[in-house]
Amino acid sequence: MSRQNTRILAWTITICLIALTASGVQWFRDHLADESTLTGWILLLSTFGLFLLSERKRKITHPWGPVAIWLQVHTYLGVYASVIFLMHIGWPVRGAFEILLASCFVFVACSGIVLAIYSRTVPKKLAAVARDYPLEQIPVFAAQVANQAHELAVQSASFGEGATLAEYYKRRLLPFFNEPRGSMYRMFPTGATKRRLLRELGDLDRYLASQGVACRIKLSQMVQNKDDLDFHSAMQVRLRFLFALHVAFTWSLAILIATHVILVYRFQGVM
Repeated sequence: MSRQNTRILAWTITICLIALTASGVQWFRDHLADESTLTGWILLLSTFGLFLLSERKRKITHPWGPVAIWLQVHTYLGVYASVIFLMHIGWPVRGAFEILLASCFVFVACSGIVLAIYSRTVPKKLAAVARDYPLEQIPVFAAQVANQAHELAVQSASFGEGATLAEYYKRRLLPFFNEPRGSMYRMFPTGATKRRLLRELGDLDRYLASQGVACRIKLSQMVQNKDDLDFHSAMQVRLRFLFALHVAFTWSLAILIATHVILVYRFQGVM
């Protein structure tokens, strides 16, 4: 089955489940039953099912099926749970605890949507870079590129006119190679700084002889390499941070749901 047909089937199943649940809620209402109990337990079971993805990722050696399939199930189950949440919650939301629980659920749902989008787009953007860099090794690669650039700049100073390149390195490139990128870049990485530096380096060719131009070309490549490393680091850190935030709020949601269930049944006199 093609990926598109699989996606259509998954959406069809999800919509059918939502319609079936809505019919069940309406049946409860028509028979003067408590529909919040039905949606509550469905929501609780759906939330438990969403936790299974994290459990599957920890079971590396167990034949539980590909993680990609679990991720798809997690995505569509999250859509289903979000709709059931809208059926379950009373409008307007009253009470500090209920507002906290609803806000936590909304945050988990929204962060899950953003995470799903990033999980599709970030790998494509990273694939456009010439080389793949593991996050843990990026500082090592960055230090190597910085050392190579420094040695090349020192070497260019002996070429006479190459002092122009060495002076530019000290003024513009030394901070680029040795200082971390700003918080704005880490949030929204772009190639604006790289393009500006490469353009400025290219403008130096009129002052350089053949040896100086050769050094300038190598230095331009090092600027490209450093920018690739920064781009990989920013994208991977952002993805990992969002995933960690999503997991942390998911566990918080689990605790709040458990507390909510206990409070509801104590209020009904069952516990």
